[in-house]
Amino acid sequence: MKRFIKFLFCKLLFQVHYYNIENLQKYDRFLICPNHSSVFDPFFIYPVSKNLSIMAKSEIFKNRLISRILKHYNVFPVDRKKVDIKSLLHSLNVFKDNKPCELLIFAEGGIIKEEKDIGKKVHNGVTFIASKLNVPIIPVFITRRPHFFSKVKVIFGKPYFLDNNLLKNKANLKEESNKLIKKIYDLNQ
Repeated sequence: MKRFIKFLFCKLLFQVHYYNIENLQKYDRFLICPNHSSVFDPFFIYPVSKNLSIMAKSEIFKNRLISRILKHYNVFPVDRKKVDIKSLLHSLNVFKDNKPCELLIFAEGGIIKEEKDIGKKVHNGVTFIASKLNVPIIPVFITRRPHFFSKVKVIFGKPYFLDNNLLKNKANLKEESNKLIKKIYDLNQ
């Protein structure tokens, strides 16, 4: 499946170029946190991952066949309209065994179409999970709103850890979430 996705989405439909990919090899367990401006974003990350789980909006799981396929490939739903304890627990369980694993979460919580909306919608799930489990975050910038057959840059930032004390104060979690969004978009400079 990885070869198929790499060929279709990274070579045929888009010309994907990866930068700083060595940052994915520094740790066995980490969170991958890209910006999100296109439905194709997960397809750009999947081919270069090893044992990837992906948090995705619950709406795409309504069709039973699609839901089964997604779950087979470690994609699990999150209800973005509320604090979804079930998906949070699933996220924590991804790291339960001490095996290598990667979890892709879009910190913006959905597709950001307009540049003016960047940084306005930020969720604390990534910073909560990273500080709770002491796993690093790898910020990733993906070319915004790519068109078919265009060049797409996927830039991996340096992994970084968050202090476990963030869990004591929700305002600090929000502040770190905002810093994460800034780190993601700063990769494109």
